[in-house]
Amino acid sequence: MIQPLVQTDIGQEFKRLEPWVTRFQIQDRAYGGSFDAMNDGRISQFFQYFPNVSTILELGALEGGHSFALANRPAVKRVMSTEGRPHNIQKALFVQRLFGAEKVEFLQVNLENFELSTLGAFDAVFCSGLLYHLPEPWRLIQRCAQVSPNLFLWTHYAGENEAEERVNGFRGKWHGEGGLGDPTSGLSKKSFWPTLGSLISMLTTNGFKTVHLIENELKHPHGLAVTVAATS
Repeated sequence: MIQPLVQTDIGQEFKRLEPWVTRFQIQDRAYGGSFDAMNDGRISQFFQYFPNVSTILELGALEGGHSFALANRPAVKRVMSTEGRPHNIQKALFVQRLFGAEKVEFLQVNLENFELSTLGAFDAVFCSGLLYHLPEPWRLIQRCAQVSPNLFLWTHYAGENEAEERVNGFRGKWHGEGGLGDPTSGLSKKSFWPTLGSLISMLTTNGFKTVHLIENELKHPHGLAVTVAATS
């Protein structure tokens, strides 16, 4: 339920916390950015493959749009959402207060080196728009396997004709990142995009025995992208 704040106060706070990526519908008005995360089709895809989950670990919360959408499902009891930028956490907590979303908990961590196992076990991991921002994506996949048998993943990847590098045994390419100052970028200066084959290898070598290729976006404006659901 939306907490009782007047629209003027809400608008002022959204203005103070700019810039926004995510759009939120509050009391019949839209605030924030342009990305409607709460109605993103990837939420439906996640629950299509993992319909009975009650605890979810989200990697890369941004401003909380996906977090609240995941928590809206009645069967979900807890969503632990991790995010690397303190300003994004501040924005997510503000929207959480408006929605009264008590099932969501936000945690600021750097997923390049954070041990997910310290958070305990989860029914599923939701990782959308994060993996391709990491310099060592295979390490995060390994850590995901330690906390859950189920992983939903949306990420960009390198085409075969672009894969001029081999890192830790995986083929791919290096991609420049904007660093901490860019709210839609990785925290490091560069990230490693594996090929689709190498991405699947990262999953299977870490115990995910079944990898469902949900969607392969060959014409995504920002590069090749894939949606997968992996289970161990």
